[in-house]
Amino acid sequence: MLLAGSPAVQPQRVLDQDALARAVLNNVNSADFAKPPTTDDVSCPASIPVEAGREFKCKVKGVRDGNSSGLAWVKVKINIDQGDLSLG
Repeated sequence: MLLAGSPAVQPQRVLDQDALARAVLNNVNSADFAKPPTTDDVSCPASIPVEAGREFKCKVKGVRDGNSSGLAWVKVKINIDQGDLSLG
């Protein structure tokens, strides 16, 4: 029940985990993996609020061999509160 005069509570906006995983994959070096990683190989913090300036890291853990580590970290920064990201 909403009382008259009380502000409406807006749900906190969070990043879409699938879209985030796809963006992270676009920024990994495929030479670090024996076979290309998939979105299932990406691990990012859950429920990241969309706030400009927020930074965090995602881990990509895929298949490795003698020539590749099978692991990559991608730094993510939320540029604006509309969800625009910079990765690297």
